[in-house]
Amino acid sequence: MTGTYPMNVDGKARITFPSPFRKEVDKRIKLVPVKDCVYGFTPEGFDAWVEGLFTYGDRQYNPRDTKDVKLRRGLYASAVDADIDSAGRIALGKLDVAKPGRREALGLVGEVMVIGSGDHFEVWNADKWRAEQESFEDDLDALMFG
Repeated sequence: MTGTYPMNVDGKARITFPSPFRKEVDKRIKLVPVKDCVYGFTPEGFDAWVEGLFTYGDRQYNPRDTKDVKLRRGLYASAVDADIDSAGRIALGKLDVAKPGRREALGLVGEVMVIGSGDHFEVWNADKWRAEQESFEDDLDALMFG
């Protein structure tokens, strides 16, 4: 998924999912709060992302490693199932079911940005996203050629 799409959170805590993204996912998605934003995955993409966090070199998920178990459990526990409704909207309010106030704490009220990030999409508070982009643009040469 690619691109940046400004959206507004409506009175029922929903956003319209960008139409280019709707072509890449089925009706069911997983929303995962991660630091300053929410990641969105297909169910299969979410599983692959979680497992990918533990796979590098010869390293795999170790069910006897407390850190691995806590991280995996925490990611699955914080993920929220959401559907894209018939009008193409996603209910961000579902983020508040397990932890009331989570959506507001992430700043996902009013204007937000829905951005493509390859294998997933992200939903950011618009002001946080603009600051993130400004920092990226300042560092672009160093990131590419440093």
